[in-house]
Amino acid sequence: MDKQLIGKWHKEEEGETINIFDETPLRMKMSFTSSGYYNFEPNCVYEKDGFLCYEINDETHRRVYHVRYADGGLDGFYTQHGKTTPVKYKKVGDIPEDAPYQFLPTEIFVPETSETRMELLKKFSEYDRTWKGDCPSEFVLGGKTPKILEKYHYIDYIKQQDASSDEIVFRLLDFVCDHFGHNGSGGMSNDVHITKLIKFCERNDGMSNCRGLAILLASLLRLNKIKARHITCLPYEDPCEDCHVVVDCLLPSGKRIMLDPSWRLYLRDKAGEYVSLPRFRELLLEDEPIFENPDAGHNGTGFEEQYYRNYMIKNTVRFARCTLNKEGVDGQNEGSRYITLIPKGYPTEQFSEKQKSDFVYNDLAFWRM
Repeated sequence: MDKQLIGKWHKEEEGETINIFDETPLRMKMSFTSSGYYNFEPNCVYEKDGFLCYEINDETHRRVYHVRYADGGLDGFYTQHGKTTPVKYKKVGDIPEDAPYQFLPTEIFVPETSETRMELLKKFSEYDRTWKGDCPSEFVLGGKTPKILEKYHYIDYIKQQDASSDEIVFRLLDFVCDHFGHNGSGGMSNDVHITKLIKFCERNDGMSNCRGLAILLASLLRLNKIKARHITCLPYEDPCEDCHVVVDCLLPSGKRIMLDPSWRLYLRDKAGEYVSLPRFRELLLEDEPIFENPDAGHNGTGFEEQYYRNYMIKNTVRFARCTLNKEGVDGQNEGSRYITLIPKGYPTEQFSEKQKSDFVYNDLAFWRM
């Protein structure tokens, strides 16, 4: 093995660190802050065609790396699911670290800190309700039904529903989840009109990421003249490697509810009331029980409450949304700003003045519909 490979190496993507030892047989350890797996040994390590090769994950998700020393760094690629991705590592130490294996799931622990997700959420639990900045929320409701919905028997889901009844909302959640699944790493359509979102799913095994599913559901709700918008739920870290997107909906009855099409999910509290997204954050902080709908589940596999609680404790430190809620709009376009709700005490020094101009500090203003 090329002795220049020995040492500790890092790349920003996925927070990946590798330690390569001067040993025979070849040995190395890997860590990913993105997943919380630290100091584990790959399935195998070997040399092939001038590369150091190592493999991780089970057979279905197997990732095979090929790297070699070049210009002071490690250059190469990995293959996974038939795709090739380039990689480049920087050297961060001449001596590899042989630390013990640890699993510190990112849903519970914050990478590179000693704090848990719940400790951070409690630390940033409050907002500045004296803040009086600009925080619009405009909705464009109704419109023409896209033809692509016909092939999915869309009309059958809503034709028996009274527009003044909350049931139409749950039927539209069923429509999305009956036909389209969640793939967190599968991406979504760049064009977020209903037709384009569905065509993306058709090209990708009926799947989209959480953002694509939430935008699709919110768009269908607004098509039926129901106020709804997708909300990005963000962790403490910025930039972050993982967030979540759900739907904030005002039911025809006037009640507020969070809908999560990635999990075919809505929640009730112990009093039997529907749970909105800001109320969900309060319940998490108070360690109060939540009750999912009977058919909740991820791609038909059932609902894992503790995992979901931990995941959303991680992803309810900050929230972001569009100021214009209209089909085809996601982010800063067509007159829409993309604003972020920032809790008291959250550090903002790393953000540019332009970014901070779209920060909102008053939760009541941010959640106004």
